[in-house]
Amino acid sequence: MNPAEFDRMFAIEETHWWYQGRRALVRHALDRHALGNGSPLDRPLRILDVACATGMSFRFLADYGEIRGIDISEETIDYCGRRGIDRIVRGDALALPFAAGSFDAVLALDAFEHFDDDVAAMGETFRVLRPGGVLVATTPAFMSLWSPHDDAYHHKRRYRRPVLRGRLESVGFRTERMSYSSMALFLPVLALRTLRRWQDKPVEEAESDFSVPFPGPIEALAGAITRTEIAVEKKLDLPFGVSLYGVLRKPAA
Repeated sequence: MNPAEFDRMFAIEETHWWYQGRRALVRHALDRHALGNGSPLDRPLRILDVACATGMSFRFLADYGEIRGIDISEETIDYCGRRGIDRIVRGDALALPFAAGSFDAVLALDAFEHFDDDVAAMGETFRVLRPGGVLVATTPAFMSLWSPHDDAYHHKRRYRRPVLRGRLESVGFRTERMSYSSMALFLPVLALRTLRRWQDKPVEEAESDFSVPFPGPIEALAGAITRTEIAVEKKLDLPFGVSLYGVLRKPAA
């Protein structure tokens, strides 16, 4: 990720509607799949946040149990320290420094798209989960949405649902949910990113969509749309969208 994006993320992720929406989906996934429906798991959960960025998961999931984080970036360690978080390991997601079966739940929130070998990273999340444990993953969707946003975040790819599901299942996961997200905003985001692709800037100077200023009413409308859509997505899989959201289980046997 370009260094300036860490500053931007740290400043906005607690209150921005997009991050709030993703957090709502993560909590729903843990409630339903890690703690509900006859799951053998119960609080307190042992949770690993892979590519934990600025450590916001330690705040919004503190009531679920003990959280550990891992990220390869030194900036990440610094930003987590600013939040008073010290349960962070600097390490490589392709070789997680944890024993097999160490965690009840693993979060990979916009993580897999950053790795050259995403299947290896998926395999590592599978390894460190206990039997019956769950992975909650989000990724960007559709290469047609590629823009300076992806360059700024150092993405390697965007996914379609069959590809993401196939790769996760190839390492042993069983899919319980796999839905697109931000369906209602797909066309506006496509238009924005098409315009942004015309920008004549080198990759190292690329900026995320969060750098684009929008009037307050537009931001409020996007937030309202997102909250309404998430209420639907908790019950139904969406056919397309800007992102993908998946809940997968490591078989108990």
